[in-house]
Amino acid sequence: MPSGTAQTPVLEVAGLKKHFPLRNRLLRGPAGHVFAVDGVNFSIAEGETLGLVGESGCGKSTVARAVMRLIEPTAGSIRLNGCDITHLGKAEMRPHRREMQIIFQDPFASLNPRMSAGAIVGEPLLVHGVARGKDLAGRVAALFEQVGLRAAQMRAFPHEFSGGQRQRICIARALALSPRLIVGDEPVSALDV
Repeated sequence: MPSGTAQTPVLEVAGLKKHFPLRNRLLRGPAGHVFAVDGVNFSIAEGETLGLVGESGCGKSTVARAVMRLIEPTAGSIRLNGCDITHLGKAEMRPHRREMQIIFQDPFASLNPRMSAGAIVGEPLLVHGVARGKDLAGRVAALFEQVGLRAAQMRAFPHEFSGGQRQRICIARALALSPRLIVGDEPVSALDV
């Protein structure tokens, strides 16, 4: 990139806070707050990788969920491709969801046990109108191969896979829309060697 030009970061997080209220069971009122995330700042450029490191319970997953807008931040701003998504409603977030995907820490809890693995991976393609029919099946088969699963496993259900294979299904689902941003909440913790 020529000097003097600045490319818009894929993600900019400024002053991100998430406080959870504590309830006083006796008086039924607020008893304080848990400051799960308190003033986080970072930006991620195209092609860059950022790792948040910290002990268990320090707020890494809360940051991930807030950035994805799965939970509402208490304060701060989240900009995706230069657009402030911090306070967008569900309908307004829909076009941005295609650009950002998450790989959850617990693959079994994030997979619908009533859907086949192929349907799970293909769901984002259907929801966003990217592929249908044979094109959908071909794309899902290619995603399975990309993450080290066989296309023949597309008809199997989550309980038929090992923990590592389930995580591969989650990774394939996150890759399906070719997003600009993938948030991984300990994405390799369940993978097989």
